Amino acid sequence: MQIGIDITVLYRAWAGVFTYHYRLIQALLEVAPPAYQFVLLDYLPLHNGATHHLAEIDRLAGERAEAVHVPGLRHRKLSHLSFLQKPDIKTAVSTIDNLLEPIWGKLTGAVQNLQLQKHLAGIDIFHSSDVLNYALPGAKSVTTIHDLTTLILPEYHLPHIHKMQAAKFRFAQEQANAVIAVSENTKRDIVRLLGIEPERVHVVHEGVEPGLRPLPAETIAPTLAAYGLDLQTYILHVGTIEPRKNLVRLVEAYHQVRQAVAQPPKLVLVGRKGWFYEEVYASVTTLDLTASVLFLDTVTDEELPAFYNGALLMVYPTLYEGFGLPALEAMACGTAVVAANTSSLPEVVGNAGLLIDPTDVSAITNAVLSVLENRDFRANLSEKSLAQAQKFTWNQVAQETLAVYEKIKQ
Repeated sequence: MQIGIDITVLYRAWAGVFTYHYRLIQALLEVAPPAYQFVLLDYLPLHNGATHHLAEIDRLAGERAEAVHVPGLRHRKLSHLSFLQKPDIKTAVSTIDNLLEPIWGKLTGAVQNLQLQKHLAGIDIFHSSDVLNYALPGAKSVTTIHDLTTLILPEYHLPHIHKMQAAKFRFAQEQANAVIAVSENTKRDIVRLLGIEPERVHVVHEGVEPGLRPLPAETIAPTLAAYGLDLQTYILHVGTIEPRKNLVRLVEAYHQVRQAVAQPPKLVLVGRKGWFYEEVYASVTTLDLTASVLFLDTVTDEELPAFYNGALLMVYPTLYEGFGLPALEAMACGTAVVAANTSSLPEVVGNAGLLIDPTDVSAITNAVLSVLENRDFRANLSEKSLAQAQKFTWNQVAQETLAVYEKIKQ
């Protein structure tokens, strides 16, 4: 069977979306039977030569996977040209762009169709992404939906994200032969909000990579020291700094924790700035916590296991998650987890962590204090976390994804 997978997304994605696509492809190449061959398609106009994660992406190609870099026509706007961004002509230039939009759309779409059909000839199944939604003539189409936050929490997203997700949802509704949901909760949302038939939606949970595991203190101490941290001296959050992650309430809860304990730990927020992040920084300043809250956006994938292992606990009070990979990654390292009782997190965390109402600052505070102040309780959560995390592997994700391919190919 010939499988095409979009890797354009890897050049543009960060955080969970990158992890999902990269680890899935990596695992598929390891566990798929010899009869499977893969074409990893990169449609160049959609990422304009982005280079982050370039080394990791290059490592995917090999004996079983051919990476194809496909040229095409970029959708260009006059308003993006610096010499046309003058105040006195800005309105006129935008008007011209709006008039040309339909023409550009048809032209770039026609070129894309020609190029993709040429380079994907003989493909049996094409697995699309958030970036490239494409139904290849003569092949079956698969797409993965990670979450429906643009529909559930629309106020927390920028217009271009709404536009991108709306296109993906239309593709899933109208063209995809199979939709993969990363949790049972996401499947329920897909059926309820998009009206897609339940039998067309297949739940395949995400996984945790082997490198995320308990590590000895002497292994992780140097990494933490480079960031000015010691083992077991901080509370951890991992994720993009954006409103959906509910970090303002986490900062407020942390402020209450500091008032309740004699030697309060630091709060370490590992993750890139997303959209509407300013309020989180402002809350830290307002509560006079700038010396106690660390924003770390330069932590690498190789360093991340040290941060999970070294933390007293991981707090993940997100308002909505399609899956909630950081909570699972923390558990795989044996770290106690306090997480929201919303969306998919009860599926992922199970009874291995404390689940709280993320809209209740006092509930977050009390859960954190219960873990901090009781060493035995923390150790019990750690033991449960390790057992729960073992249920989720990328090899299992790959096997279940192959089963979806097989089912729709019949």
